[in-house]
Amino acid sequence: MKISHNTLNVSRYISNGLLILSALLLASCSTEPENPAETIYYGGDILTMAGEQPQYVEAIAVDDGKISFIGSKLDADKLVGKATMQVDLHGATLVPTIVSGTQQMLTSQGVSNEPNCWKETSFKTSEELIAALKIALVNRAKLGLGLFCMGYVPNTGNVNDVLSEADLDAAFPDTSVVLVEASMQRVLTNSVAKKKFFIDKYKMLKNAIQKSDNKNAGLEVGQSADFMIIDKNPLKNTTVSLASINITQTMVNGKPVADAPKDLAMLAILDIFAAFADEKAAMLKVDELNLAAAKAVQEKQKKVDQEKLKRDAEAAAKSKAKATTKKSVSYTKGNRQEKEVSIAPPAEPVKTEPTTKPKTARFNMTQDGKKMTAEDFDAWMKAQGIRIVPANPAATTPPKEDEKK
Repeated sequence: MKISHNTLNVSRYISNGLLILSALLLASCSTEPENPAETIYYGGDILTMAGEQPQYVEAIAVDDGKISFIGSKLDADKLVGKATMQVDLHGATLVPTIVSGTQQMLTSQGVSNEPNCWKETSFKTSEELIAALKIALVNRAKLGLGLFCMGYVPNTGNVNDVLSEADLDAAFPDTSVVLVEASMQRVLTNSVAKKKFFIDKYKMLKNAIQKSDNKNAGLEVGQSADFMIIDKNPLKNTTVSLASINITQTMVNGKPVADAPKDLAMLAILDIFAAFADEKAAMLKVDELNLAAAKAVQEKQKKVDQEKLKRDAEAAAKSKAKATTKKSVSYTKGNRQEKEVSIAPPAEPVKTEPTTKPKTARFNMTQDGKKMTAEDFDAWMKAQGIRIVPANPAATTPPKEDEKK
């Protein structure tokens, strides 16, 4: 086939044009944006938490430790420069930094980690703990309350005997049970408690955001680049517990933090804020109930004592009245009439001092088997202490003749 000279020239022009166009395209791609970003994050759920409802963006850019851009991935690409680091989240979730000082936060709200359901802080077996929980439930059950127990220490001595949610469900199928570890970093609950104390996770996360000068305390342009990258979105994975969500990276001022928490277990304690408020009010009711019960017992005993005193007084009065009255029967024109008449109470016997009986002696005309003489009789009388008074001579003198007359 023969190719003309003109055809070769046209082909040459087209080839040169393509080269020029490629050069222009390369030149345009290599042009630096006016404000290139240091780092751009994309490829996952970026939860700004700047509003009252969940808001997501496709990309976020960081420059000099501050957030410089929040928006779409298309607009974020315009900030890509030669030195820009692009981080693909690969489906992970980016959220503002969550505070890790959970214990201090709870203590400031009046939450103590001291045991409030038992005296012991640890138990040898799960059965011992469940038995203690059943005892603690007695007072609360009177008000239809569940168990909210602080100071729980897991049994780590036996790896085959660790209390679980299934154990609590079996022991308390109809009662909510919340066990807060003494470390205030983890919470163990049963199924009933999960349903009873469910709260808005978005609000919980928002309340846990590390506060800044910005009132909204979320991811916004101009704020410090403080955020976490977590492997699951707690708002979209509603069946996933917070304790099972891992933190893959924590950033403060746009720089990674090496010793940051590795999971969101500290957030589980926030789920019980509403439960704790209910518990404080409920325990006040329990105290009032116990106080009222004790007062009722005292009042009842006082009433019983008063009634007994009254009955005793009435019985004594009736007994006294019966002893001072009698029935009097009379007949008037053949009609029998009865009436109560008072009688004088029997005089109490006069107590007299016992008198000493005079000494007596039995007279015996014989002594030692022989008849007593006058001298013997006189001696015997003296021996008995009997005073012998001589006879009055005047009494034995016969009267005179004149006196006889």
